[in-house]
Amino acid sequence: ALKENGLLAKPTHGDIIRFAPPLVINGEELKFAVDTIIKVIMNFK
Repeated sequence: ALKENGLLAKPTHGDIIRFAPPLVINGEELKFAVDTIIKVIMNFK
């Protein structure tokens, strides 16, 4: 669901999710990532 919303993540061990942010990220991009994570999590409830 994250990929479909423009955010790359990779499952690792158990219940850990690894995100793949760019090496350089600005505040707007960080806000997009956080908002996307929240949106996807809320859709699982």
